[in-house]
Amino acid sequence: MLSRPPSRPLLVISIAVALAACAPGGGGASPSVEGPRSVQVQMTDDLRFAPATYTVQAGETVRFEVKNAGQAVHEFLIGDVAAQDAFEMQMSGGGMTEDGDAGVSVEPGQTETFEYTFAGAGELLAGCHQPGHYAGGMVATITVES
Repeated sequence: MLSRPPSRPLLVISIAVALAACAPGGGGASPSVEGPRSVQVQMTDDLRFAPATYTVQAGETVRFEVKNAGQAVHEFLIGDVAAQDAFEMQMSGGGMTEDGDAGVSVEPGQTETFEYTFAGAGELLAGCHQPGHYAGGMVATITVES
């Protein structure tokens, strides 16, 4: 008994099923899920952030990847001028600044990440409040556009 080749409609369906099985996600269309934009920051013992300026959008969540390329502990703390003043006073009182949602403290040679959501348009700063660092110019400007 001779076998017949499959009928054309059956062949088309078989090819469609095979292609769907090979497609990413098993053939079903799935929405693309993008995470926050990543921004790399480098901190140095020259009391500088690289880059020193950032531009973000109001409502945007950014994942900061903060690398300490120096030999001293450094911080990357985000806030307006009043928050930076509070961080500075906290450090001058012998305390440590709280990392939390505002940023991170990074040991020499290490990298830390954190996410920050920028609420409204305006200008913020990122500062390091280890003794003498902020006053020495270890500050970056973050412009939040609407």
